[in-house]
Formats: sequence, structure tokens, C-alpha cells
Amino acid sequence: MKLTPDQQAMLDGDRGWPLQIAMQMLTAVGAALDAPDMIPVTSTHLVIDGTALGEAGRDFLERLVAEGGRFAVPASINAIAVDRTKTDMTAEERDQIRMLEACEKMGALPSCSCNPFIQGILPSFGEHVAWSESATAPFVNSVLGARTNREGATAVASALTGLAPRCGMHLDKNRYGEILLKVETGISGVDRFSLLGALAGRLAGDRIPVLDGIATPPSIDEYVAFGAAFAIHGAAAMFHIAGITPEAPDIDTAFGGAAPAAEFVVDEAAIAAEHAATANGTAGPVDVVSIGCPHASLGQLRDAAALLADGQANGDVTFYIHTNRSTWDAAEAEGIIAKLTGAGVSVTADNCAVVSYDRVSKGTRLATNSAKMALFARSVSDAEILFGTTADCIAAGITGHWSGGQH
Repeated sequence: MKLTPDQQAMLDGDRGWPLQIAMQMLTAVGAALDAPDMIPVTSTHLVIDGTALGEAGRDFLERLVAEGGRFAVPASINAIAVDRTKTDMTAEERDQIRMLEACEKMGALPSCSCNPFIQGILPSFGEHVAWSESATAPFVNSVLGARTNREGATAVASALTGLAPRCGMHLDKNRYGEILLKVETGISGVDRFSLLGALAGRLAGDRIPVLDGIATPPSIDEYVAFGAAFAIHGAAAMFHIAGITPEAPDIDTAFGGAAPAAEFVVDEAAIAAEHAATANGTAGPVDVVSIGCPHASLGQLRDAAALLADGQANGDVTFYIHTNRSTWDAAEAEGIIAKLTGAGVSVTADNCAVVSYDRVSKGTRLATNSAKMALFARSVSDAEILFGTTADCIAAGITGHWSGGQH
């Protein structure tokens, strides 16, 4: 790779160990992906989940701090493994807080959300960024028109240096559509956009799909639901919606003038089939209700409170809604948290929906409106999945019985 004198000095260790290790990471990735040089980035999003990083991750982050490491560009933090306000933490949870504190000392914003967009963290069109957490890349690239690859640990290296290898989604030639999905049925609501995202990811694999036939621009919540399911069921970092997303004013532009490599029809039968592939449960008792994967927005918390009305969560149901601390605080100020918790709902903050699994074992019947949550719960805990609208999930939490979930 061609490096500037300043970048070479970082790599040589002239600027300290944190920048040297960061440049070693970035140049190794760049060489593997044939990047000609580095490109400046304006922000990063970091995954520091303690359950994944363990003691080694904690020690690495704390050594960066001790050696003088400081982030060169804004860095937000993904959902972590514990609510930071918890007082009776385990040793593992305390390690997670130490990781968060290390990142804060280097200049990170403790956003603690897999859905930073609802916190107003929105890169502008054309900005180059380095964001980890697979579900953020489709939103950044597709909805905002900013540019990021599906980063991993290299996001920390980019935060330290303000650089990323010039490859992948940073290049115009790699952002064109490759397959066409003709949507011939109505899609609205986070549950149906989640199913559409799962199907699009499955059909696309590592190819960029162009969706044609969606007449109304999705809401942020619908985009987030689509992108999360799309990312976990496929490997692409971008999608286009013809006539809606910024780099797809029309189908020809989305494909860069080329013909699609493949075409698929997405009709109601295809959505029904995706629903059947997502949910393996049938009508009957409910053990767990889990909403907020990715994290619920303030609007979704308001909707949940309204749907609860004067209802009360069934005593036999564990009922979760997951969000981030800043959204939780805003909802608390509106009285929404008190309404939800008063009705028996556990509203978590900072952490991931994985907290739902502490009561999920093989055969547990879990209701959700998220295809991403459904896949996690089935793969991690072999849960029985009940999938439907937010209203379906709320009703199940109140009655203790699943009767919804029609596609």
C-alpha cells in the first residue's frame, strides 16, 4: 500500500504503540483486499461486547489508554453486555464497564446502542466512515449514502488513526446493484420490512440487491428493521430501493447501466414463505416476549405503551423491550417507562437483546417482531419462535397466549 510519510511514521512506531498497532491492523486488511492506499474517515462505531472480547479485549483497550491512545475521530459505541447503571455486577459485567470506560478515556461517546441512528448519529451523504456491527453498514451505505465496509476490530484502529483502507464500499465501482428484486406485494411495518430484509439477504448473499416496487419511503424504524435482517441473513453491505434511496433515483442508475445478474419476484407467497422460515411456533402459550432488536426508538416505546393501554403483562410471561440509555431517559421524562414497567414490562438499556436468553432454553416459546432476534434465539437457545407485529407481541404479553403472527 502507498502510505503518506505521516502514515508510515505511525506504522514504524514513531508515533507510539497505539498508532503502530492500529496501522498494522489497517495495512494488513488493506493488503488482503488490494487497497491502494488509506482514506480519511470522519467517524467510527465500535463493538466492545465483553462477552465476545473477554479479558483479552479488556486488556487490549486498557493498554491503548495506558500507552496514550486517543481517538482521532468521533467514535460511538455499540450495545454492551450490561446496563451501565446496574449496581450488583458480576466480574464479567464489571470487565464490560472497564472496556466502556477505556473507550471513553480515548474519546468515545458512550451511546451503547446497535441503533445509533435513533440517537441522531447520522453520517452525511458521501462521508467515509468505519462502522462495525453488521446491521449499521446497510443503513449507512444505502439510506444515508455515506460509505463504510462491514468493519470489525479494525474500527478501533480507524478511530485511533482516522483512516481506513480504500476498498469495498468506499469505491464507486463496488456500490452498484447486482441483482433485481421485484416487490409485488405491499410492505409496511417493522415486522414485514424485517421479513423482506431477511429474504433479500438470503437471495442476495454477497451481492447488492436493487428492490423495485416499494412505493412509499420506509420510516427510519422500518429501514433499521430491514437492514438488521438483511445483514444477518446475507453478507452484502448495501442495498438500493429504486426511486427512494439516494444512489438509486432509477433502476438504470442503481445498476450503473449494467443488466442485473439475476432477477427475483417477491410476492405475498414469498413473504409468507419467509415468515414460515422465521417462525416455527404455532398458537398457544407464550413464555417470553422480546421487542427491540435493533434497539427500540422513542416512537416504538410510545407505540408499545399505547398498545398496552390499561393492560398488564401476564404473570407467566417474561416481557422485554430493549433500547439505549438516552432513549430510555427521554421515554422516562415522558412517563412512558413508568407506564411500561408498571404494566410488568422490563425495559432494558445499553445492552443487547441477548439478555432475553437468560430465561430462554430449548423449547421456550419466544414472541418477537424482529427476524434478527428470531434467528439469534433459534441459533443460540433453540427457542420456538412466534413472529408477528408489535401489536401481536403486546397482545401475547398481556394474554399469555399467541394467536397473531399472520404474514
